[in-house]
Amino acid sequence: MIVVCPSCQARLRVNEKALSPQNPVISCVRCQSPIRIELPAAERPAFEEATLIFEPAEVGWVIVHDEYTESQTLPLKPGLQIVGRFSESKPCEVMIQSQDRYMSRRHLVIEVVKSKEGVYKYWVSEHPDCTNPTFIDTYPLKRGTTVELVDGVIMQLGKTKVALKTAAAAGTAHKAAETVANTDFAKTVLF
Repeated sequence: MIVVCPSCQARLRVNEKALSPQNPVISCVRCQSPIRIELPAAERPAFEEATLIFEPAEVGWVIVHDEYTESQTLPLKPGLQIVGRFSESKPCEVMIQSQDRYMSRRHLVIEVVKSKEGVYKYWVSEHPDCTNPTFIDTYPLKRGTTVELVDGVIMQLGKTKVALKTAAAAGTAHKAAETVANTDFAKTVLF
């Protein structure tokens, strides 16, 4: 069972069998705030040792850094997420507000995976619906290829440029956006 701390928004994995009807409260591993967990009466498990695993809500950010599009800081979470142009008819996990018709509504797939060492790795590939090229630091991303991304890499989706900032390097979304804002715009690749 995944619960979200109401105080600090940390996502916690909770072993339901560890909760008892007499004590359905746990402490957040990040801020130590008490979290009351409501268990359905028919499914109250027998008591067992609790196991809590801390999962951060955001492990990185896609930051729009472009001379033509308004700056935006969009969160990345562990797992697969599709990145593309905002669309109500074809929504995706990371939607960029842009008038860039060269950016597909489902342009990229970014997968964030935690390694055995506990370090997050960021992988990118084009979405099958993508109709225009993607550039990683001015080099075209070949269709069917998956590339590992590093902190600070600039990607061009259509004509819109975005930067990847990792939580390990930037710490917070505000610091990530500030770092990217203080860099020069990368030259737009014309195709």
